[in-house]
Amino acid sequence: MQVRTQILNPQPTQLPLFINPTAGQAAVLLAQLRQDQRLLIHELTPEQLKPALQAEIAKGTPRVLICGGDGTLALAAASLAGTQTAMAVIAGGTLNHFAHNWKLPIEVDAAVNLAFTSPQVTAVDVGYVNQRLFLNTSSVGAYVHFVRIRELYETKMSYRLASLRAGFNSLLRLRSSHLYVDGVKLRSPLIFIGVRERDLSLSGLGTVHTAGQSALHVLILKTTTYGSIAKLIFNAMFRGREPVTQLDQVDSRLVEQLSVNNHHTKHSIYIALDGELSLAMTPLEYRYAANALLVVTPATQTQPCS
Repeated sequence: MQVRTQILNPQPTQLPLFINPTAGQAAVLLAQLRQDQRLLIHELTPEQLKPALQAEIAKGTPRVLICGGDGTLALAAASLAGTQTAMAVIAGGTLNHFAHNWKLPIEVDAAVNLAFTSPQVTAVDVGYVNQRLFLNTSSVGAYVHFVRIRELYETKMSYRLASLRAGFNSLLRLRSSHLYVDGVKLRSPLIFIGVRERDLSLSGLGTVHTAGQSALHVLILKTTTYGSIAKLIFNAMFRGREPVTQLDQVDSRLVEQLSVNNHHTKHSIYIALDGELSLAMTPLEYRYAANALLVVTPATQTQPCS
């Protein structure tokens, strides 16, 4: 995976930090963040985030700190992409896929320290669907049902237990839908779109492939029979990446663009973006945007870009 990096000097002495005070772990994180006098903390709702970031971009602020889960990071990235203002990350979500993919520190103090001390900014890739940015993944079909059920269970139990029950529920109710992918009609219960090629082996299942290509990685599941699904899971767990992609039940492709539709006329459909549900209009027009977003990353031996 090729990325562009650049070395920036001088390092900042103060940074604006943006956080939604009502989200997830915000209350706990804020108590810790307020102890750092270098941070200019802005407690904002998601609706207030875009104009606040646009103001920082207009001022020429070189980097901003965003605290939140992948959904919040994607919302901020939508404003920052294509600008010279870099995003520094304090992971405040449950899974924090974006931070893990780019080897960003999860612990708060380490993340803040990185934002102030790392001279390196990396241009990372993102995906878009109908002009809506996503950082990690999007999906159509069964995963949407899974998220809905999980959110319902989360009111009564932990996230992990809710995910387990929702996954079992979704498997029992797995159904195919007629979809058009780049104009070709097929039946599928699930289409997965990842930013950059994904690892399908057990050890790194779903993560960015370290030696993978820069593109949208599209996986289309073409079966709903329990026997075929069991075979698919077995191959993913015990035979590594290649047997999975070679199965007839899985269509794996790397693309720059993708069009998905399930109807002859435009209408709204729920899709998943970075683990959260979003209402979008069909057709769903996906595209890959390389080196679109500047992110503060740990210093490496990667050659800086000119």
